Order: sequence, then structure tokens, then C-alpha cells
Amino acid sequence: MEVGEHELIDLIRKAVGGPSGATLVGIGDDAAVYEPTGELALLTCDAFVEDVHFRRSFAAFGLIGAKFVISNVSDIAAMGGFPTHAVVSLGVPGDMSAADVERLYAGMLDAARRYGVEIVGGDIVASRSGLLASVAMVGTVSRERVVTRAGAVVGDVVLTTGRFGGSEAGLKSLTEGLKNTGLVRAAMRRHLEPVARIAEAQALIDVATPHAMIDVSDGLASEVRHLADESGVGMRIHRDRIPVAPEAVEVGRILGIDPLELALGSGEEFELLVTIPASEAERTIEHVSAVTGTAVTCIGEVTERLERCIMVDPRGDEEPLPRVGYEHLAAPRN
Repeated sequence: MEVGEHELIDLIRKAVGGPSGATLVGIGDDAAVYEPTGELALLTCDAFVEDVHFRRSFAAFGLIGAKFVISNVSDIAAMGGFPTHAVVSLGVPGDMSAADVERLYAGMLDAARRYGVEIVGGDIVASRSGLLASVAMVGTVSRERVVTRAGAVVGDVVLTTGRFGGSEAGLKSLTEGLKNTGLVRAAMRRHLEPVARIAEAQALIDVATPHAMIDVSDGLASEVRHLADESGVGMRIHRDRIPVAPEAVEVGRILGIDPLELALGSGEEFELLVTIPASEAERTIEHVSAVTGTAVTCIGEVTERLERCIMVDPRGDEEPLPRVGYEHLAAPRN
């Protein structure tokens, strides 16, 4: 790094700009100052570690920075809220330049503007083990629209936005060095340029009564289990209803991987998984699709806890929902 900490902070302050709106004091002081609204506050944070969450060999700094922000925005979306402010802490390795940090921030700022977020502070330290980042985000939600993971009710249906498997297919395409064309290119973009479902969450809440909701960051099967565990219920997921992304089908064909396996285990999809009363399913699917252009699919039902989480094939045969997906602190598998 050719500049010092304070020079780098000045560079970032110029890139971000001065405080605006409800923000009274922004980057450069010991803390940011903003005036809260009358709504409930949402607080979330995500940490990112090079070669765990991203690889500089796969993605430009701008795309890496954008994903830092989008990951947090997705958490706010899954609670039914809107993101407002963020603080960013970086651990910068010696092989990064000031220009690299500028590109990283450019990506963060681009994503922040798209979702209505103001970056108001953070910290910068040296790192001896690659690029590290931690983003903490504040959002707001009205009391009557907040949704948690813990409210699923027996008899609810289970809905998802979008399609699954594309992000994992993109990661495998990059890792295996597949040719960047057609659906393989689409898979790579799905992994490198995710989208947070703020609009979809709001459209859903406008017409339905969501009892539980989560964003799919660690894999569809994993998040189904999280919702079931937090709500104290079981879930029946229909194998043939799971919306598999066409890019996952193509990459699966090339690499000899079952596309359903990709769909169930793919992390960083940032789609929504939600349970609502069965009577609201049809109108919700139609409304969200019409308003946002994002497909919504009913993939299962909420059951008694005794049944746990099972997957059902078209013949009615049942099996435990596969334990696939990403878990950071899981013991290594043999």
C-alpha cells in the first residue's frame, strides 16, 4: 500500500461524499450521527474473508465490493424492511493499492445507491492474510410488516422467489475454468452479480401474511431447515416443484452433477424463502410476479414438527431433505 491510513480514509471520504438526509455526521469522525425515524430499527452485519467468500482471481474489486453490500441488503429484505445506513471495516493486505481500494468502494457505493443505502463510516486496518471486510447495516421496518424466521404455522405453504442453483453453478464454472459463453456465462454472472429481493419482499407483504421468511444465503435445503427449526415445525418439500435455474442444468450437464443437487445446496442465491397461509398463495404468486417480474413458486407445505423436513417425489415417496449447503464452522467431511 503506497499511502497511509489517514490518506486512505480521506480518499474514501471524497469517494463517498458528505452526509445527506437523516445523516448529520458521516465518515471522518469517531462515529456517524443520524436521526432515527419512528419505525423499528433493523441491525445486521456480515463478514467476508478472501478465499472463503470471494476470490480476487475470479472477480474485479467492484463486483466484490457490491456483493459485500448486497449480502446485507438481502438480510434486511428478509425481515420486511428497507436498508438505510452502513459502516464498512476493511482489513487491507499489502498487495492492494489505493486504486484497488477505490475500485472496491466504487462497487460498494454503486450497490448502496441502487438499494437506498448511505455508507456513513467504518474502519481500515492492515491485514496479513488477504482482504477482509465487515459490513454492518441499519434498516427500518414498520411494526406491522416485520417478519422473522420463527413464525411458520402448520398448514402454511412454502414459497420461493426466483430459481436455484445458478450461483453454485457459476462458482463451479469459474473454478473449473469453463468457457465463458451462453448459460455458463449466465451462471458466472449469477454468482458474481447477485440481486437482493427488496422489491419482491415488499410486494409479497403488500398482499399476503408472511409468517416466516429467510434469505437463501447458505443453500435452499439449509434454509428450509433453519425456518423449520426456528418455528418448531416440519416441512414437506416437493422435489419436482423446486425451480432449478437453466444455467444450473447446463453446468450440471457439462460437469456431470445433478442440477437438483446444485439447486438444494447453492449458497449466495439471496432468494426469499417464505411461509404464508395456503389461501393466499395464488394471489401472492400472481402479484409478486406481476409487480417485480420475478417468478414465485410454491415448493411445499409446513407440517407438524414430528415429520421434520422431508422431500417428496412425484410418486409420493418420501426421504429426509438432503443435508447440503454451506456451514462455516462445520467439521471437515471425510
